[in-house]
Amino acid sequence: MSTLRLEIEEITTAAGLEQLHPEWSALWASCPTATPFQSPEWLIPWWRHIGEGTLWTLALRHAGCLVGLAPLYIYVKPETTVREVFPVGIATTDYLDALFAPGFTCCGAAAVLAHLDAHCQRWDVCDLQQLRPTSALLRVAMPEGWQEERTVQDTCPVLALPATVEAWRGCLSPRLRKNLRYAWRRLAKLGAVSVARASQENLHELFASLLHLHSARWSSRGSLGVLAPAGVQKAHQETVPGLFALGLLRLYSLRLADRMVASFYGFTHTAAGKKRAYFYLSGFDPALAGLSLGSLVIDYAVRTAIAEGAAEFDFLRGRETYKYRWGAQDFLTYRRRLWHP
Repeated sequence: MSTLRLEIEEITTAAGLEQLHPEWSALWASCPTATPFQSPEWLIPWWRHIGEGTLWTLALRHAGCLVGLAPLYIYVKPETTVREVFPVGIATTDYLDALFAPGFTCCGAAAVLAHLDAHCQRWDVCDLQQLRPTSALLRVAMPEGWQEERTVQDTCPVLALPATVEAWRGCLSPRLRKNLRYAWRRLAKLGAVSVARASQENLHELFASLLHLHSARWSSRGSLGVLAPAGVQKAHQETVPGLFALGLLRLYSLRLADRMVASFYGFTHTAAGKKRAYFYLSGFDPALAGLSLGSLVIDYAVRTAIAEGAAEFDFLRGRETYKYRWGAQDFLTYRRRLWHP
């Protein structure tokens, strides 16, 4: 299918993104490579509260129907005059990519680069980040005369999940199984233990607890944490109810008696018939750091993901040692920097 059969519309305002929301949602639901991070529920709040520069999202249409979407923007770093094209969602998003309807992947990716080539006077460098190996934007050929640099960007450890919790327990090391049993028993000796899952009634309360516990955890280490900036918090405050309404949100709070002591913030999403759970971030009370609260909320989240039929549990970016204790294996993302003469 030729790229000449695709029409490209430029979306340059947040209001334009909002107007595109219904079609965008339908495209996202049909895309076999989509993750929660390409949904309008994730990216529109990101642009509204975190994004800077000039929005330059490309909507690809065929016979009037939306068949592709490349959420991009142009940003000029204050210390330079270089005009860089970035994906909307950069920095706080673990997987970035365009969306293409089935049958339009190759021609859609080619059309995106062709459009950038036709408007090359508007930008200097196109910096495509957090691309998975199967991304069409990573594999599509460059327009004639362009240059590029491809590098491995990040590692996202992924845990393959068996069909049952019992089978998963058997895959854990004897030491980890023993430590988990001990940690649950030790916590129970301090009071009644329960897990609250996000509902329409407690959504605000659980998210507020996540913000508090995430901040407390990182403050105890002399750091701020990814949720510290006000804009980031506002973006998530909009994203959380949106993903909850779609059934994707997995927000859990571990309670000790009537006190929230640990939180888990993640997602579960099905694409191409495969369900995957995502672990975005967590938080716990640093005063109880010796109780392995972080491990306990992961244990609960993995068991829940298996019960829901997930095939994988994605720990997302970062090669932290604890991820490999659960048996996760490396999954790489790539960065592709493109520039024209």
